[in-house]
Amino acid sequence: MNNYLSEEQLDVWQQDGCLKVGDYFTESQKKELLAWVVDMQARPESAGKWMKYFEAPVGEPDGRQLCRVENFLQFHAGFDALLRGERLIGILSELMGEPAVLFKEKINFKLPGGNGFLPHQDAPAFNSFGPTYHITMMVSIDPCNKENGCLEMVPGHHRQGILPTAADATIDPDIAESLSWELLPTEIGDIVFFDSYIPHRSGPNRTKQPRRALYITYNRASEGSYRESYYRCKRDIFPPDIERDPKKDYRDSGVFNVGNPIK
Repeated sequence: MNNYLSEEQLDVWQQDGCLKVGDYFTESQKKELLAWVVDMQARPESAGKWMKYFEAPVGEPDGRQLCRVENFLQFHAGFDALLRGERLIGILSELMGEPAVLFKEKINFKLPGGNGFLPHQDAPAFNSFGPTYHITMMVSIDPCNKENGCLEMVPGHHRQGILPTAADATIDPDIAESLSWELLPTEIGDIVFFDSYIPHRSGPNRTKQPRRALYITYNRASEGSYRESYYRCKRDIFPPDIERDPKKDYRDSGVFNVGNPIK
């Protein structure tokens, strides 16, 4: 017997490779989550701590605005307790079919003018670190819609394995063009779960409001815990701006920058 998800939800998950759970959080939790995200957004760039990444907004090639924050759980007790807590780990474990463990965490900000993310699957990048299967949980901090670049998925296509890729590990453009993309709009407090093989993408934020969302990735506990080694490796190959060597070009950082608009 499942403790957290219904048989109907699990059937949708198996069929589509993604599952939306509407209005998961209480009103007080939604406010708390927003406050936590605003806190992380306001924290200064700090070498050796949370990892802040930036992008050039649409139409401003020389601009610089926050795109993402990663590696923050050890610096934020609230996020740590929630994202590794019994209830969410329980849901992820039911989706996995076995115990789950947190793999990595990020907040995507997609501020006004923020760019979209190219069509990609997570598996080609994530599988480089040991685990062979991952599930990502997206938590909607702001409403996400077509105008501000909500998630777009190809439900059911997760069963096709890894699709042909371009040189940058995104989905081959001809293949991507042939897929049946569906918008997946969400409201504040909604959760979307999707596995590492489902094709997904998102458009730019053409509004004057941010489109902030958590993206928390988990793997099978039986395949090991890789979070610390993942961030050690990422910090070395694709560090946040404040830790970069000004003489080095980081744009081609392989699995750490697939489909992202990060500079």
